[in-house]
Amino acid sequence: MQHISRQGVHDNVMGVYDVLQDEEYLLMFMPYCSSGDLFSFVQQAGRFPEPMARYWFKQILEGVSHLQRMGVCHRDLSLENILVDKYRTSIIIDLGMCLRVPYDGGNHVTDVSSGTIRRLIKPLVPCGKPNYISPEVLKSHEAFDGFAVDLWASAVILFIMVVGLPPWEYANNDDPRYRMVIGGGLERMLRSWDREISPLVADLLQKMLREDPRHRLSLMEIKDHPWITVDESVDGMPYAPEEEWRR
Repeated sequence: MQHISRQGVHDNVMGVYDVLQDEEYLLMFMPYCSSGDLFSFVQQAGRFPEPMARYWFKQILEGVSHLQRMGVCHRDLSLENILVDKYRTSIIIDLGMCLRVPYDGGNHVTDVSSGTIRRLIKPLVPCGKPNYISPEVLKSHEAFDGFAVDLWASAVILFIMVVGLPPWEYANNDDPRYRMVIGGGLERMLRSWDREISPLVADLLQKMLREDPRHRLSLMEIKDHPWITVDESVDGMPYAPEEEWRR
C-alpha cells in the first residue's frame, strides 16, 4: 500500500496517507469509505442500468490503470472488494493478494508503463473468489500475465453489474455457461436467461472474456471501446442525493 501511494493516494485505490509503528502496533492512516461495498449496491438494485454500470466501471478501470502503472497485480478484484465513499467514488481495496509484476529494464520505481517489458508470473496456488478467477489461474499450470487476470476479473464485475448474476461458478470447461461464453455465445446465453443487454456492452464483455489471455482486450483497448466512450452528457448517470442513488 505504501508502494502504490508513492505518488499520493489515488482516488480509486485504497492507499495509505501515513504509516506509524510502535513496539506493538503498525498504524495505517487510510481514506474512510462510508457507503459500504459495490456488491451491496448491485444486490439492492438487482442489476444496474448500463449508464450506472458505466459510471462505476470507468472508475474501476482508473483504479486498475493505477495498479498497472505501479507494476502491481491485484489478483482478488471483485464487487466485494470495491468500497464506495460519500462522494460516489469507488475505491479498490483488499490488497493482501497483490503481487509485484516482474519487469525487464527501465525505471520501475514509480511508473512501469514507460520503456519496460512486462514478464509473466510463475504459477501459484489459485486465489480470489471463485466467480472471478481467470481460467489460467484456475488451472495453475503455466506462467500468467498479472495484468490479464485483473482485466478478466474486471469483466466479471461488469457482467454482474449489467446482468445481476455471475456468468459461471468456475471458469473451466466443466461449466456449460463458461463453454458457451468462450465459444462466443454470451448474448445467446443471456437471451435464454431473459437478461438481454445492449450489443455494445455484450461486445465488450465477449472480447474481455476470451480464454486465451493473449487475445483479451488490453486496458487501453477497453478504455477506447465504444461502450466506454459514449457521450455521458447524453447517456450518463444522473446526479442525485446519496439516499436516492443507493435505492
